[in-house]
Amino acid sequence: MKVLVAYESRGGRTKRAAEAIADAVRTSGLEADVWPLKEAEPDQVRAADVLFVGSWVEGFLFFGVGPAKAARQWVAGLPSLSGKHAAVFCTYALNPRGTLAALGSGLRAKGASIDGEAAFHHRRPTEGSAEFARRVLAAVLGEPA
Repeated sequence: MKVLVAYESRGGRTKRAAEAIADAVRTSGLEADVWPLKEAEPDQVRAADVLFVGSWVEGFLFFGVGPAKAARQWVAGLPSLSGKHAAVFCTYALNPRGTLAALGSGLRAKGASIDGEAAFHHRRPTEGSAEFARRVLAAVLGEPA
């Protein structure tokens, strides 16, 4: 099984979370590639059995927050995912609000099945990432978490 972890990161925190997720996937004995969204190609997405997509939270608490614009655009430009397994994650400073739902909704619109979501505080972007990766892989493989 091949896993692609694709992320949008401005300050490096989402990148660290993505790398920690990929490390946990590799520890499980699976192949994992990690790419910034701007470098992740449609062929890589098609070749992956499981897709993890991450973003930092953009916006202002009182005016609305969500996935970074680059993440929304990347998801919108994806080819059909026809039932591909996917999971979403974000890093946040104050409150991620609907960020995960918005990211997941974009992937579902492309035909993906969302198997997990997680938000990581920007001060601890890798805390909980290994457990998140294990839960998603267990869901994909139909194993108990």
